Amino acid sequence: MNKIETAVLDFLKSGMVYSDGAIMKNLGIDELELENIYASLTKQGYLESYEDFLKRNPDYEKGEEEHSCGGCSSGGCSSGGCSSGGCSSGGCSSGGCSSKDEDIDYSKIKVLTEKAFIYSY
Repeated sequence: MNKIETAVLDFLKSGMVYSDGAIMKNLGIDELELENIYASLTKQGYLESYEDFLKRNPDYEKGEEEHSCGGCSSGGCSSGGCSSGGCSSGGCSSGGCSSKDEDIDYSKIKVLTEKAFIYSY
């Protein structure tokens, strides 16, 4: 593993939420380089797709936050809070969120594998 791959993996392992844009900006790399790093880290076994994670963990239950956009008290419906009608049972009454897993695109989500935390690199 090269230095830039190590730096990206360290960003991901930090537990902070980083967008691809933040990683690219902080490390001075472009989108193509980051895609190649993700592919390399996946090939080396440090990352896996969310789909592969679910296949390996069939009993994994998605948290409530993955089914809706948050409760009214958390301000999850929109920046202005919930509409006067409150939250619907399927997410936000504004229609901006969905409660169906098939409506959510998980294809770009990468999951850190156990190897990322156990093995030194």
